Amino acid sequence: MRESCKISEGKYQLKVETMESMVELLLETLGELSPTELRTFRNLFLRRGSLKLGWLTLEKLELKKVVFPVVQTYGRQSVELAGKILKYMNRMDLVEQMEGGSSRAKKKRFDELLSAEIHRVSAVAVRKDLVLEILTDLKAHEFWKFKWFLQLMQFQKSFPQIPWSVMQFSNRADLVNMMWTMCADRCLQVTEEVLMDLHKSDLVEKLPVGSSSFKEKLPVVDLWPELKQKVKDMESVIKMLLEELHDLTFWDLEDIRNILSWYPCNSPSLSIYLKLLGMKADLQDTMLLLVQTYSEHPVDKIEELLHKMGRDDLVFALTESKEKKHFVGKRSSTLIQKVATMAAVKSQLLETFSYLNHNEFEEFKRLLQPMIYLEDLSEIKTCSVTEIQNKTDLVNVMVEELGLKSVQETRRIFMDMNRTGLLKMLPGTTPGIKEEPLTSLDPVDYGSAERDSSSWTKVDPEVDRASPDEAPTYSLQSEAGQFECCVSGLRWVCKEKVGFRYRFCSWEGHMERMESRGYRPAGPLLDITVFTGKMMEVQLPHWVCIGDVPELLDNFAVLHVNDCGDVLEKVTQVTATHVGLTEPVFSLLAAVINYLFPPRITCNTLIYYQPNTPFLKLHVYLIPPDPALKQLIHREESSSGYDVIKKPRPDKPLKMDHGFSLKVTVETATIQPPEITLRHDSQDPNFYEVFIENPDGKFNLELLQTPSEKVWFCEIRKDDHPKSGPTKVGGSSAEAVAVKTEEEHFVDKHRDALIQRARNIGPILDGLLQKKVLQQETYDTIRSLPTSEARMREIFSCLTAADVCKDIFLSILQEKEQYLIADLQRQE
Repeated sequence: MRESCKISEGKYQLKVETMESMVELLLETLGELSPTELRTFRNLFLRRGSLKLGWLTLEKLELKKVVFPVVQTYGRQSVELAGKILKYMNRMDLVEQMEGGSSRAKKKRFDELLSAEIHRVSAVAVRKDLVLEILTDLKAHEFWKFKWFLQLMQFQKSFPQIPWSVMQFSNRADLVNMMWTMCADRCLQVTEEVLMDLHKSDLVEKLPVGSSSFKEKLPVVDLWPELKQKVKDMESVIKMLLEELHDLTFWDLEDIRNILSWYPCNSPSLSIYLKLLGMKADLQDTMLLLVQTYSEHPVDKIEELLHKMGRDDLVFALTESKEKKHFVGKRSSTLIQKVATMAAVKSQLLETFSYLNHNEFEEFKRLLQPMIYLEDLSEIKTCSVTEIQNKTDLVNVMVEELGLKSVQETRRIFMDMNRTGLLKMLPGTTPGIKEEPLTSLDPVDYGSAERDSSSWTKVDPEVDRASPDEAPTYSLQSEAGQFECCVSGLRWVCKEKVGFRYRFCSWEGHMERMESRGYRPAGPLLDITVFTGKMMEVQLPHWVCIGDVPELLDNFAVLHVNDCGDVLEKVTQVTATHVGLTEPVFSLLAAVINYLFPPRITCNTLIYYQPNTPFLKLHVYLIPPDPALKQLIHREESSSGYDVIKKPRPDKPLKMDHGFSLKVTVETATIQPPEITLRHDSQDPNFYEVFIENPDGKFNLELLQTPSEKVWFCEIRKDDHPKSGPTKVGGSSAEAVAVKTEEEHFVDKHRDALIQRARNIGPILDGLLQKKVLQQETYDTIRSLPTSEARMREIFSCLTAADVCKDIFLSILQEKEQYLIADLQRQE
């Protein structure tokens, strides 16, 4: 298809701009709803069924987190549907505002970050609208074929698979959403290829120029070269069937369908009869589906069908033809190759399963059951895997539900069953991989030598926090060389001067999409913007213990979140602490790992206590070392009045998805819940609540993996929680440290030292603004001063004579400059 025939870039951009105006209109209109009305609006949209907003059940709804998913799901229909809901809510004033025909929202009303988000959401909505428009133009039987060809293309190009049980009866809108979930910005490329297989080049013209410009993914036969001969043999079989049976009539094909309708199957998704009927299958469709389904002995199955039809003449012709080693027919198409590829993988799995006895086959099914519907994208549930008695049916379910992951899952289960001797029969298994040490995967083998940590120049970033509620932004500049940020661990290599900034971002929303594509977070999510120069290489930090992960380069990837959606990029290097990319393109970036491997990870323990109580109440968190998650927890705990207790983290990595219990060496302590599973919960992380009515002296917190295996402990002393517990006569040690004295306040007494030595000025200013000690205008003035010393002097000049402001100042210093305050206290 010629690029010139497609939608021009100008027309495409016009569609995006129109969608942006619609998003702005919705943001402005719905922004006039009260929080209660916004929640009602959201709930009414949820009732429509196809809008996925379950992760928005927060105490405080953000407007954009209601509008953006609505637009991405309903596209151009969003304003119309929003109007219907507002009418139902009796907000006719807002309906009239939207029906005015033009948005009063101007781009200057939105800050740079929100405008970028609006553009990204609009670009996604336009692309999804284009695909939906194309699918709407397909007739019912063509839509069936589209889904089948999509399944084949996903398999051959190793895209994440939409389970056939979900896709088979999906409507057009749901299929577009599933395609975008699985393929993101490649959705247009995928659509174009499937349309070409359907011979619908006229519909390709509705796609924008550049939709097929992405780097082509390698076919399965290139990833697994050992399959090439089997695929070639399967192609030969298909061509032979099409040539020998080319005289079959419409009525013959109907007879084949009728015979197949009587074949028992465990689930509608396994029914070849429904597929043939739904797509009004011609001869080629029928033969391809038969080979795809009965991959081990397809010719024998077709001979069986022909015999039942009374066509023994054709049975004889097939018997003679299949004696030829390679049949060279007239037909050649990419579709035949795709069917042959899937059939070859199924045949290989069936051959491997033939070595399992009855008990082993039952054990295999039991271990497979939890995974088979893990990525289900709807509420459809088919039969239980354990109910399938036929190995052919089991392989069909595995391949059509999991795609290429069926091979990875088989490999994992064989290892669990201690049937490692069968691994060499699976495609993609390197001979001797079990005996091969993990150090053989050293990055030097892949063209990028791993450098010792001492060879990286450590750099301290400048910290800028726009407001107390926002994550700080870190800015760095470097000359040519190799550097590591002291805060994030981010590493980069450059041959020229480079300037960039980054911030830690929440995994909220992104995590669910990654899990649907078979990946989980393996490191912090970083929003990186390079504003000067170019990086030759970047290394993103990860928290995974790589000793547990086979085939490192295949199972790690880097997530990009850009204007078009989510993209997964193969890594060029994996070290014990980082994953590498050469010639990187920047956006939201993070290391991710295959979901099949629940890894051991480094962890953080966060401890908070409730002050000003006669008892001791602790909140203890066990989380991955995600700075954005840590910031979220600290913000929520601080807003609830809790103070932090700093203790060392676990020294050894802990297993994800594993349960851990907390023990306290105080008999009267109560702990809820008794066990927590180590997960990465981006918005609502669970925690242990420890309650001790009369804390007396020191005690230990102990984290247990099993009732007898201690993986971490720390000692909690009275000076760790000075503001809680029974108060001693004459005042506590905290009072001795003194927020104030009759003679001179602590901050006044140490004014010079605080001005010279305090460095964490941004967070201190944020705290003073949040506590209303400073007004916004004063806050902005102080932030604009060039040095830390100048900022601290101005802070002192703004403190009123009232001790309450100095008390607040000191409490913020104790949190943000705790080592400095401790040193000054020791000097008294």
